[in-house]
Amino acid sequence: MIQLMAEELEPAELLPVGTVLHRRYTIDGVLGRGTYGITYFGHDEKTGTRVAIKEYFPYSLAHRAEQGFALTPKNHACGALFFLGSEMFYRQHLALTDAKGSENLVTVYTTFFENGTSYAVMERLSGITLERYLQLRRRRLFPDEAMFIAASLADALLVVHSLNSLHYDINARSIFLCTDGTVKLVDFGAAKAGLRARQEVDDTEPWIDVAAIGKTLYESMTGLAVFGDGIQPHASIPPQFFEFLWQTSDTAGYRRISNVFDYRHALACVEIGAIYPDITEEDVQSAIPQLRNNAPQNKPEVSSAKEQSQVAGQKKSILDRALDAMEGVVTADKPQHPDEVKKEQQIKKRVWMIYGGVVGVALILALLLRGLIH
Repeated sequence: MIQLMAEELEPAELLPVGTVLHRRYTIDGVLGRGTYGITYFGHDEKTGTRVAIKEYFPYSLAHRAEQGFALTPKNHACGALFFLGSEMFYRQHLALTDAKGSENLVTVYTTFFENGTSYAVMERLSGITLERYLQLRRRRLFPDEAMFIAASLADALLVVHSLNSLHYDINARSIFLCTDGTVKLVDFGAAKAGLRARQEVDDTEPWIDVAAIGKTLYESMTGLAVFGDGIQPHASIPPQFFEFLWQTSDTAGYRRISNVFDYRHALACVEIGAIYPDITEEDVQSAIPQLRNNAPQNKPEVSSAKEQSQVAGQKKSILDRALDAMEGVVTADKPQHPDEVKKEQQIKKRVWMIYGGVVGVALILALLLRGLIH
């Protein structure tokens, strides 16, 4: 939900202070800009409640109209991806409205469509992300701190998975450490997962969230990036806790911890104390983002070296590479030479041929399997 980083924000991308959404939620300022959206802080005109408002706004696919506040896809090819992501964003946050009051989940009050995109209105939290905490402390996560976070996330996942939903994007930015002594799961990523996979994500298995927690805690305790499912013992991790983290990964061709119930049971067997990471108001103030006055619009978020190395280490399917190539082509804004335009058209044609071929093969296999079953 809230990515409180000292990043530079583009004023032209933002909704102005005083904007009223859904005829009741007024924007008072901005909290952060992520790859897939902008988070504002504001208040409910009817109740006076302080809220956070997240706007689905992937900078690579859409831009804000010069007149008015509406978001529009950059071109026709971006439209399908943009509207798919917006629908997934809406559906996931709508499901989360049934979890109001959960101690370890950010409360989602409502979600709605407006300005050509989707919004989610959530409780305003006071605190910082796990990522920011490690940056401020300039150290790794202690085992007893990791134990507290792991236990809190177990309760969060129990609620999320009981709603027949998943988080899809658990990492150090989506684990929020509050000043009131609680850990909350925020920044849900169905839209991101759907766009990355270019498909519906409703049938994704629960172990995805469990494995993501193990990976995040391991990286936070060691400072080492995890590629794939492989982790190795480390001096910073007690053997019992490492065994727990190892069980969340894919070992010997199967997953020892595949759901939240296995996760809670395995964690209960780890005899390590739990201490909440101490968060202060000074930590919160140090993470307030700054606005830029003169800067080009739609500037991509600068990722860390670790994130870049993780992306580089991932293997992509032919379909993913083809769609990535299409996305790179359709999001280019600069004027091009006629020869370049012709070349891009050829690339687009090849991309859609590959896409059509993959879809066709999938349909044929489905029909053959159906025939064998019947």
